[in-house]
Amino acid sequence: MIIGKDGIVIVDVTESVTAGQEVMKAFRKITTKPVKAIIYTHNHADHTFGAMAFIENKNKMPEIWAHNDILRQFQRVFYTNGAFLRRAMRQFGSLLSQTINAGIGFNLRLDTENTDIGLVYPTKLFHGKERDIEVAGLKLKLIHIPGETADQIGVWVPDEKAFLCADDIYKAFPNLYAIRGTPARDLLDWTSSIDTMIALHPEHLVPSHTRPIKGDRYIKDLLTSYRDAIQYVHDQTIRYTNKGYHPNEIATLVKLPKYLAKLPYLQEFYGTVEWSSKGVFNTYMGWFSGDPVELSPFTPDETATRMAKLVGGANVLSAQAKDASEKGDHQWALMLSSYALRVNPDDVMAKDVKVTSLMALGKRQMSANGRHYFFTTAMEELGEVSTEVSDVQRKKFIENVPILNLFKMLQVRFMPESCSHLNITILFAFKDSKQFVRVQVRNSIVLVFDKPSQIFDIKVSTTEKIWKEILISKYAAVSSLASGEFSVEGGLLKFREFIGCFETN
Repeated sequence: MIIGKDGIVIVDVTESVTAGQEVMKAFRKITTKPVKAIIYTHNHADHTFGAMAFIENKNKMPEIWAHNDILRQFQRVFYTNGAFLRRAMRQFGSLLSQTINAGIGFNLRLDTENTDIGLVYPTKLFHGKERDIEVAGLKLKLIHIPGETADQIGVWVPDEKAFLCADDIYKAFPNLYAIRGTPARDLLDWTSSIDTMIALHPEHLVPSHTRPIKGDRYIKDLLTSYRDAIQYVHDQTIRYTNKGYHPNEIATLVKLPKYLAKLPYLQEFYGTVEWSSKGVFNTYMGWFSGDPVELSPFTPDETATRMAKLVGGANVLSAQAKDASEKGDHQWALMLSSYALRVNPDDVMAKDVKVTSLMALGKRQMSANGRHYFFTTAMEELGEVSTEVSDVQRKKFIENVPILNLFKMLQVRFMPESCSHLNITILFAFKDSKQFVRVQVRNSIVLVFDKPSQIFDIKVSTTEKIWKEILISKYAAVSSLASGEFSVEGGLLKFREFIGCFETN
């Protein structure tokens, strides 16, 4: 919260309305001035999904600022929301009953009963490097600082010489690659963004997940070491790449120099140098290491079957895995037991070894993310937790995502194996929002447009609320809707065929 003359500015809004309300309640003990603006530093859910908690008068909405690229980043996350959420729950240890820490804080809660998303799309977007704004009597400068995300911005408060640097600085080695799944993060963009911070000569640095830092000299030294560590990982990874090393080999070779590795802000409690070097390789070279063995490899199941045949059966794999586990060779035990379970999912010995190996490897991790991922995967193997998206989470997601984004998600849910013959255009007219969405299916792809057209095969007239109810019901509600709420021109059977071409999970 930044307090101005006649109002306040909120920078980032937590991950849910419930969490946001807790924060707003604390803020209201400090001031009763109205919220004049909200600033999203970037697209991540913990910075954007709790916005409604800070909007106290819907008839007098605050400005909501963000970089223009946030819209593209939101859609990217929506496309992969299923895989992303599963892996995020593993990385953050959300389902574990006990955790040591979250890498960048004490712990991260997952309240499945109160996953009340309150995302509100930005009303003020800016392009380019920076934008000066004046709100609540405050002069602020929004600065594009790509690093953890491509859309990330920082907030410069010149009167206080304070810079809110979002997620580009942690009190831990940064997540230059996040194992929950992210696009490759450009390390040179990241270092350039930190150079921008240094040039401001801030006397106060306010990261999103780390306590504020005071003192211009101390801040400069910290930022310099931080950006140099990032550049070191970039430069040395490229060095070994040019020598022809495999990315897994590079990951074992790149180590921070001791004088950087000992610094408190570069401890590998969150990201790791090992994962980061692989991310750098992928940024420049893509998924292919250069070894032709990887061009058309066997699937994991095929590899497991051939391994079992090679050694004389899946039971031999299990026995070898158990032997490796007992000798403390847990990575090899994990690989062998995983092969055995692919061949025979009911292999009790293999499952026991796999769980033991996952737990042992998790205990070795300095990174909370790595520890959580190993531990959660072990609990999944035992059937004690599930990372599948719950019906409650799915419902909240659909209710809060803008209608056009929901339609764009159909593109990655189309099933060509059963609907390759489909060639159809459907116009959706939403009576409540006066919005039109046109969906065209051709050549086994889906195209989505946000403008009406006179050329279509079927026209659906409804409201956004009703359509979202249909999505929540996985299209089952189509049969029970009254004609006044939902009408189809051009053939209900054709429309049913259309919706039957999309996965519902």
